Amino acid sequence: MIPAGEAQLGLPRGQSFGWDNEFDRHSVHVPQFSIGRYKVTNRQYLDFVREGGTASFFWNDRGGRWMFRGMFAEYPLPLEAPVYVTHEQATAYAAWRGMRLPTEAEFHRAAAGSKPASNVDFRGWDPVSVTADDEDENAPSQMIGNGWEWTSTQFAAFPGFEPFPFYANYSKPFFDNRHYVMKGGSPRTASCFLRPSFRNWFRPAYPYVYGTFRMVQA
Repeated sequence: MIPAGEAQLGLPRGQSFGWDNEFDRHSVHVPQFSIGRYKVTNRQYLDFVREGGTASFFWNDRGGRWMFRGMFAEYPLPLEAPVYVTHEQATAYAAWRGMRLPTEAEFHRAAAGSKPASNVDFRGWDPVSVTADDEDENAPSQMIGNGWEWTSTQFAAFPGFEPFPFYANYSKPFFDNRHYVMKGGSPRTASCFLRPSFRNWFRPAYPYVYGTFRMVQA
């Protein structure tokens, strides 16, 4: 359970480097909500697939045996690792479970004070178990690392947004109501992108990303 409070989004202008979509810093009030301690696993998502849900792009069905399409080899599906799916698949699974994806502000509230997971900053290639970094049973685990996390927030400008003159098209062309914010980081995310304000984004059907998710209830 995450108590109601303020989520601090973005960066204060002029104090540190950030991309244009990270400015300006502002507060958003977030009502109380509960969030999954872990990212949704391959084991959990497999139940959804058996009920008619679409399989992850990273899965291969080899005669009734599910395999994972790893970076260098295909191997038996790691059931306790986070499932890598599109935003559409994550949203459908959450609805199937009677829940939803967190907003960007809710993610910030839940991730406040989190440390990077062990599977980040090029320390690995493929996902590891969602319990690999258990420390505090009262806090969400792996909010940073082991897979980017989809949110329900469409990628849009923060108040005070100004495109950078040296890269005017870094963010603005994607404020099109067709991209969704991702937070956290994947095994292949460099440490310089692990700052809380960093925003990643992709289209909802884009499968070629280490996109994980966890669910919330109000």
